[in-house]
Amino acid sequence: MSGPERWTLRPWPAVGEVARLMARLAVPPEVAAVLLDRGFRDPEDLDPPLEPPPLPGLSEAAGRIVEAVERGERIRIHGDYDADGVTAAAILTLGLGEMGADVHAFIPHRLHDGYGLNMARVPEHRAAADLLVTVDCGVSNAAELAALTEGGVSVIVTDHHAVPDEPPEGLIVHPAYSPALEGRPWPTGAGVAFFVLWAVRAALGKPPPLDYADLAAIGTVADVVPLLGVNRALVKEGLRRLRQSRHVGLRTLAQRHCTNFDAVEVAFRIAPRINAAGRLGEAETAFRALTTDDPLEAAELADRLDALNRERQQVEEEMLERVLPTVNPDDPAIVIHDPEGHPGVMGIVASRVLERFYKPVFIVARGKGSVRSTPGISAVGALAAAAEHLKGYGGHAGAAGFSIDPERIPDFAAQIHAYVRRHPAPVPAVRLDGPLADDVMDEVYKSLLLLEPFGEGNPEPVFYFSGPVTRVRPLSEGRHISFSLGGVRVIKWKDEGNGVKEGRELEVAAQLVENAWRGVRNLELRAVAYRAPAGFACEDGDFAVEALEARAALERARREGWGVWGAGEGRAYLEAQGYRLVAPEAADVWFAVPPEPVARPGARLAVSERALARLLVPASRRELLEAVRGGAAADAALAPLLAEIRGHEPHRWLEVSPAYRRWRLARAALERLRTAFRRGDPRCLGRALEDWWAVRAHPSHE
Repeated sequence: MSGPERWTLRPWPAVGEVARLMARLAVPPEVAAVLLDRGFRDPEDLDPPLEPPPLPGLSEAAGRIVEAVERGERIRIHGDYDADGVTAAAILTLGLGEMGADVHAFIPHRLHDGYGLNMARVPEHRAAADLLVTVDCGVSNAAELAALTEGGVSVIVTDHHAVPDEPPEGLIVHPAYSPALEGRPWPTGAGVAFFVLWAVRAALGKPPPLDYADLAAIGTVADVVPLLGVNRALVKEGLRRLRQSRHVGLRTLAQRHCTNFDAVEVAFRIAPRINAAGRLGEAETAFRALTTDDPLEAAELADRLDALNRERQQVEEEMLERVLPTVNPDDPAIVIHDPEGHPGVMGIVASRVLERFYKPVFIVARGKGSVRSTPGISAVGALAAAAEHLKGYGGHAGAAGFSIDPERIPDFAAQIHAYVRRHPAPVPAVRLDGPLADDVMDEVYKSLLLLEPFGEGNPEPVFYFSGPVTRVRPLSEGRHISFSLGGVRVIKWKDEGNGVKEGRELEVAAQLVENAWRGVRNLELRAVAYRAPAGFACEDGDFAVEALEARAALERARREGWGVWGAGEGRAYLEAQGYRLVAPEAADVWFAVPPEPVARPGARLAVSERALARLLVPASRRELLEAVRGGAAADAALAPLLAEIRGHEPHRWLEVSPAYRRWRLARAALERLRTAFRRGDPRCLGRALEDWWAVRAHPSHE
């Protein structure tokens, strides 16, 4: 069973905006709401043009590189050991080599060289290069760069990491120095390298280097940056080319590990293998695997990356098994010293410990430390508070690194605990994009493909489901759990399924995914979290309505002399039973959903599931499909809708029928209302009622 997360429901955007986007993109309301929530308001937002962002120094850097190529100067590309740095180095090494440059790459060793330029390597760089170009590093290496230039080596820095107060002198290509990019997503190291190559080719009158977009996409996805704007454009182009990449090594790796060739597979299958090599001190192997043009060598190197990834997993599991018993879950933060630990996997282990306990985690191994923190508690801020015990540190709010002498760890831990105590205790949050009825899952899934590529800043939507559990089945010797909810299969990875029992009511937060097995395509739910029914809160809203069970509401109304309001047969019953009938705005409890907006502080709603279902005809898409097949409308109100959709395949109804779009909008609003009545807090129910009223008031034209 998942822990005590706080589940919150994202509010719907304005109903008029949802309706307009439904018409413009032919998408269902559930998807239109997600698009609007993420800033996608036009088709151009979903498919932005791929073009160089305004990067100061880009044309100057391109000019210097062209000069070096034409003069036959030796060019060294200084990369980094992670997937972003390795792919960035591959882009410029291959791209410049294709133009006849005398170019080679230097990939640092994670444990021996550390991040960025190492002063001990400066003599080697001087001997090997006339021009050194950094990718994914360099902006924090002023002293090392100065030593290079003093030795006669020209230097170009291309980077995207946090800039120091005083940047190094010389030619720098960095998004931080572009006012036009303020508030917009930055390209990663691989992205900056790609646009440097673009500028070099443009200076030589050559077309853009689109064949290198697949390498840039790997680095961009791996570095977990927002997949919006220029990053979205670059990743979309790269994924289109990945399946048949012209780079033999990358193509071998991708075809071995990808089925859909999407960003999720890049993030979980390709990037970890490249990163595993860097973590274990073999980043050079990953670079060779991406850049070789020999199919036999590509296969051998792909095998080696697989082996390194398995080794990384084993080292990680062994370290996790050692450190977990040392954790005191009552401490405000988790500070761990593992003298046997591998510095290359500290960050992953810290992340897994954080997932388990949801507290800031500080792990030290062999004098090196790694931090992973929770929202609201800055990793680098905590290190700053304990800086007197550290040899050095750096990072940002979510993750950081540091170095420390082991004898200082107890005092360091005490100051970390004191820092964390000054902050509210973190509570894991699950943000729901809304409920999703099973009869519209297929329609919603197909439209969700518009949002791809998914990743940071554009995660896969998370929907809310609830119901009794059936068909419980452990997977992989109990490491994962599978069960059904309302006839839909649910899978929760890395979960033993504690609390999942046949017949038990659960609520599930899940992503909608497709499972293709032996040619059979099925939709299923990939659970993010699940728990016994506990309800959810709304992220905004001032109008609160309390949900009451009808029988209990009748008893309270009688006992406390409440004014009541009802409609239709319900109103007749209330009148016959002698209840005090009043207008909706004066009622203490509504026994039906008022047809018009009512501003009633302290309102209460007591209706049945059956009554809520009758608010819309038909109540489900399944019933609508049956009405179409039946050839006649059971309800006269259905006639205009049926007239518009008959003769069209169901997958085109959103495109061709305004009446169907209006019905789907109402259907989604009703599902939110029904779910908020069952599980939401009073603000959720109030907001759902406001959305329902807004849908009813929405004009019939679009």
